[in-house]
Amino acid sequence: MSVTVRDLVPAYLDYQAGGDWDEYVEKYPEVLNDLTRSGRTLQPADREKAFAAYEQYGDRIRANAPHATRWIEQAAARVVPMLDAAHVDINGVAIVGLATSNGWVADGTLYLAVELIPDERAAEILAAHEIAHALQAPLPDQPWPDEGPLGQDIYSEGFATALTAELFPQYSLAEHLWFGPGYDDWLADCRRHDAAARAEILANLDSGEDEVIRRFLTLSGASGFPQRIGNYVGTQFIRDLRKQHEWPDLARWSTDQALTELRTWLSDQAQVLPGTPDRT
Repeated sequence: MSVTVRDLVPAYLDYQAGGDWDEYVEKYPEVLNDLTRSGRTLQPADREKAFAAYEQYGDRIRANAPHATRWIEQAAARVVPMLDAAHVDINGVAIVGLATSNGWVADGTLYLAVELIPDERAAEILAAHEIAHALQAPLPDQPWPDEGPLGQDIYSEGFATALTAELFPQYSLAEHLWFGPGYDDWLADCRRHDAAARAEILANLDSGEDEVIRRFLTLSGASGFPQRIGNYVGTQFIRDLRKQHEWPDLARWSTDQALTELRTWLSDQAQVLPGTPDRT
């Protein structure tokens, strides 16, 4: 296994010292990856949001600059043995992005955006979470695509979160789901809506529509559920699977197997009588 990290944070600091932003993003298009990975193009509002974030998070960016590569390398050292994935090479990019996402994987490459990483705790959870994604997608005989139906995302998000919860048991589940403290009320709200959310996810499991996926997995989706409740449901699913399956096996499931197992689990959960206390 090799871990290669392209650290573009120094390039951002050079731009801040007096460079031209257009030249900066033209030379380092990875800065815009959080837009381009979903087919979007840079808009004036995106640019203004980024500029405002650079001013707001300037001290954090400079504090994180020396550490981003280490965060990725340490996460790889922790997660690779759990998944028996020493044969997989890992490519990472440390950047100052557009203050939209703190981390993601696109086309097999892991991205960490240091402007949205508040502290060491968040960094170690987030980096391990994204390494889990970067490894889980290519390990099956037929690698998982970047985009798929809702069920694929529920599985993969649950996989990464449940893995970090085992890796760092000193942190609460809410911290693993949000990469930091302050979300206990959100978690309690998810538990109250758990049964209804599982039923809705089951009904939309095969949908690949962006609007449907956003309802359950992003901050921008509009629904009657807590934002990102799908991440919570997926984590409960993987935790149940872990009672009978090892991490290397779960990392190698095909999309078909993952969706079949998730569908069965959600269907079984629907048989639980309404009002049954959530014990997770």
